[in-house]
Amino acid sequence: MTARTRTRPVLAGAALVLAGAFVLPTGSARASGPPAPAVAGCTVNGRPVTGGVVTGTEGFDEIDCPGGVPAGVVVAGGGGTDVITVDGGNAGAVDGGGGADLIEINGENSGRVTGGDGDDLVDLIGDADANSGTVSGGPGDDVLFLKAVDIAGNGVVSGDTGSDVCLFDPDPSGARDCEVVV
Repeated sequence: MTARTRTRPVLAGAALVLAGAFVLPTGSARASGPPAPAVAGCTVNGRPVTGGVVTGTEGFDEIDCPGGVPAGVVVAGGGGTDVITVDGGNAGAVDGGGGADLIEINGENSGRVTGGDGDDLVDLIGDADANSGTVSGGPGDDVLFLKAVDIAGNGVVSGDTGSDVCLFDPDPSGARDCEVVV
């Protein structure tokens, strides 16, 4: 037996020991990592968009989020006139951006909805029987459609700057920051 053949088993054993030093145990901190970010599945002008930020263009956009907007997700129309439809509620942030926008939230709103700059129409429709979030028309002459219970509790309804109309069904008392309450 030569010296060369005697060292091969030793080197092979050392390689196994070194390789084992780099294997992470199953319960280690590196294996678990941070939680996955929230994502929404929407379409922008008919094209599927999935992510934590869904953004329109500087022109006219149709943004549809059929599965709702989860907490941590931002849907932004960008400039121009936009139509944003959210089915399944909003727990994130929906912002029409600049331009005259139409925003419809079907379901509960616990997030933030704003029309942005321009004359906007914001409508909490369907089974939207609770607003624990914020609904704002943004700067401009806006129209906000809400159920009376949408201003109850800790929800905030604000027309913001401009000459704003808030339409409630049925007519509530104590509506805030709207020049006209119907």
